[in-house]
Amino acid sequence: MLQFYRKHSALLTFGILQYFFSAPGQTFLISLFFTPIFDELGLSQTANAGIYSSATLLASFFLIPAGHLIDKYSIFRVIKTATISMAIACILLAFAHNLIALFIAFFLLRLFGQGLFGLISSTLMIKKFHKNRGKALGIITLGFPFSEGAYPFIAIFLLTQFGWRTTYLFFAFSYLLLMLPIQIYLLNKAQVKHDEFLEGETTPLHTSQQTIKQQKIHHFTVKDIVKDIRFYILLLASCLPPMVLTGLFFHQQTLFNANQWNIELAASGILAYAIAKALGSVFIGPLIDKYGALTPFVLLILLLGVGAEIASFGGHEINIYVYFTIIGVSLGFSSPVSNVVWPHFFGVKHMGSIKGLIGMFRNGLTALGPLPVAMALDAGISINKILNWFGIATMFCAFLPLIAWQWKVKEKN
Repeated sequence: MLQFYRKHSALLTFGILQYFFSAPGQTFLISLFFTPIFDELGLSQTANAGIYSSATLLASFFLIPAGHLIDKYSIFRVIKTATISMAIACILLAFAHNLIALFIAFFLLRLFGQGLFGLISSTLMIKKFHKNRGKALGIITLGFPFSEGAYPFIAIFLLTQFGWRTTYLFFAFSYLLLMLPIQIYLLNKAQVKHDEFLEGETTPLHTSQQTIKQQKIHHFTVKDIVKDIRFYILLLASCLPPMVLTGLFFHQQTLFNANQWNIELAASGILAYAIAKALGSVFIGPLIDKYGALTPFVLLILLLGVGAEIASFGGHEINIYVYFTIIGVSLGFSSPVSNVVWPHFFGVKHMGSIKGLIGMFRNGLTALGPLPVAMALDAGISINKILNWFGIATMFCAFLPLIAWQWKVKEKN
């Protein structure tokens, strides 16, 4: 793995940093600013949730056209546009003084931070790597746990010293003066060419000098995949991890109270989750390249169900770390596995548009993840019983990838 990273260090570092710099548009960081923002603007918790959720859902619908731009234009043009737009989003938030300005800022932060930054990184790796696609995707995914570890400390320091507006101005300038020059340098060093695999990354039948368009492979369009039953089966399976995670984290306080766990242990539990997630993403990459993505796909869904079951049982506080570790490994597997599965079924030429469609469903469903749990809790059902049912249902969903692999769909030549 280290030798592979050294060989492609510029391109892989680009991918890692693309995930890393997405933090100002991710919920784990924005949530640190909710209280000062809404206190200053005099908004209620309901308004807070409504504005943020609405902006997130609206942003998800723009991922399809955004993904199409990745397919159509050079990565240099795309990265410049996305980075400058993210800087503008940070500036808009820093100067927001009313609901409309706040909504627009959240919309842009979620579109580019949560959506497009990761979409650019994963799609580029899919289009540049073939034989080592799993390794590449596993490595770049490390950018997210690195971001989760570093950005909150930076944000809290700046927030306490200078306030939330100045902090987001700092983020804006970091995009223009730090991220953009570094990413352009790395892309130039990697000698990235539009719609071509890297040298040595293709099968003997398809040389890297061929463009993706020239290769005799059926590359599905968005119009094609919406008619393919496998797409919906795989979509449900790939949306499970973020939906479950969002639901569990959102109702974390309720879960800890029900199990009589000390809430102060949540921080160390999340650390165990982050470490397990990072190790899982690195570990699974080479296995995907060697054995394929089917078995890891089934395994990650099973682990997700097992994690939910452990959380539902409660018991000794050591189970906090068992639960967080299992969930972390599952989520670590999730991104490399799903990003290998999509090109395996549908080709790579239109992968930006396809992943944009997937992102629309994924982000939309993730935003709704806490809702069914909240409704069940309001109906008087305990969090333990909910997680027990959810864990069993999730483990049954482990059969979905097996069904998709066996489903025969006639393809056009």
